[in-house]
Amino acid sequence: MKKLIPFLLTTLVWIVIKKAADLSLVDLINHSFLAGIISLLAGACFVIFQSGFLSLFFHGFRTLGSFATPRSRAMERVDQLVSEDEGWQHFKNKLAGQMALSSFLIGFSSIAVSLVGLVLY
Repeated sequence: MKKLIPFLLTTLVWIVIKKAADLSLVDLINHSFLAGIISLLAGACFVIFQSGFLSLFFHGFRTLGSFATPRSRAMERVDQLVSEDEGWQHFKNKLAGQMALSSFLIGFSSIAVSLVGLVLY
C-alpha cells in the first residue's frame, strides 16, 4: 500500500498537468512517455552504481588522477575513514535504494499514463 501512493500521486500529477497546461492527449502521451523513460533510466543508473558494477572502473580513474595530482596523506586518511564509516555507508546505500525505488515508481506510473492515453486515443 505504501508503494501504491507515489504511483497514484504521479498519475494524479499528470492529470493536473494536462488540465493546467491545456495539453492535447497526444502531447500528454508523448510527455509522460518521455518522463517515464528518463525516470526509469535514472533508476537503472542508481541500481548500477549501488551494485558496485563500475567500482573497479572508478577506482582506476581515481588511481590515474592521483598520479596527475598527488594527494596528501591527510586526504588519504580522511578518505579511508569515510570509506570505513559504517553509518555513512548505510546512509548512502539506503538513500540510493530509496532514490532508485522512487524513480522506478515515477517511471512506471508515467509509462502507465502514456499507455492509458494510447488506449483512449
